[in-house]
Amino acid sequence: MGVFKAAAIQMRSGERPERNAIELERLVREAAGQGASYIQTPEMTGALVRDKKAASFTSEDKDIIVGTARRLARELGVHLHIGSTAILRADGKLANRALLFGPDGATLASYDKIHMFDVDLDNGESWRESATYEPGTEAVVTTIEG
Repeated sequence: MGVFKAAAIQMRSGERPERNAIELERLVREAAGQGASYIQTPEMTGALVRDKKAASFTSEDKDIIVGTARRLARELGVHLHIGSTAILRADGKLANRALLFGPDGATLASYDKIHMFDVDLDNGESWRESATYEPGTEAVVTTIEG
């Protein structure tokens, strides 16, 4: 059995997916260049938005982050796990979706976040992920080669 090298990428995703895709590509290339065969990005890699009216969302097949990740996994021959990105589902609702791409660019696993982050902070700030996203219903486990 050989050495398994993984990379955890830290991003500072903003509200513009096209900018986040550029940073995603830079960081994934850096990780792969250092020998990582499994690369993990954080939740909300695509865009960090609190108000679904303030952003435009697309289906998985048109999403810039999904397309960029799929291409990079295939080009670099790595497993690339997108911690999550906002995806417009067929029913018009949003999913906070994590995706795992194999070295051939194929989707190996897809998971819609089940437990929403709803909290009221002591300083009066309130976060209601459930106001924007529809929770998933199934936990997902998969096996990767290597």
